[in-house]
Amino acid sequence: MLNLILAILLITPSGAFSPGPLTASAVALGAARGWRAGLRVAAGHMAFELPYVAALAYAFSRLNVEAYKVPLAAAAFLFILYFAFLLLRDAWGIARGRPPSLPASRFASPLAAGVALTALNPYFLLWWITVAGPIVAELAAQPPYVFAAVYAAHVWMDYLWLALMASLGNAASRLLSAKGYAVFLAALAAMLLYFGVELLRKLL
Repeated sequence: MLNLILAILLITPSGAFSPGPLTASAVALGAARGWRAGLRVAAGHMAFELPYVAALAYAFSRLNVEAYKVPLAAAAFLFILYFAFLLLRDAWGIARGRPPSLPASRFASPLAAGVALTALNPYFLLWWITVAGPIVAELAAQPPYVFAAVYAAHVWMDYLWLALMASLGNAASRLLSAKGYAVFLAALAAMLLYFGVELLRKLL
């Protein structure tokens, strides 16, 4: 168990701390709702990840994510497009005089964003099969308490990272002027679009 925990601690940063739509969404939602939005994004992420990893551990050899990479990426891109559109709508409203203390961020709840941007990300799905695959395969032969300990050693980093990203987004929203905040939201929208386009480009 200790070897598996050490292994997951060593490889988790390669997935949890990488830039991507989930990180950008935590920054955007944190700008409006504070660091707790990052915890909710992480909770949404975990709501999908935990059963997914559990299913992998007990059906590792039979799951073929490769066949679904393109439709998953297309669905993720549509979600990102909608997310970015509503960020831009908020930015436009603030730039035209809406008080920056009321950045609506109605595009999605942090929990929903965490679930969607996890479940629809083929690179996340493949990370557990490839990078973390040997650990998952080993977990299939272990009792449930080992699975729980190893997963806990992984998931706390997601909570830490996404709460930190949300805190940075909130700090930026407090320090910037109304127009500066509008530019900040527009930049986040552009970042999300970039990640979405890259997601599709790598698969097509």
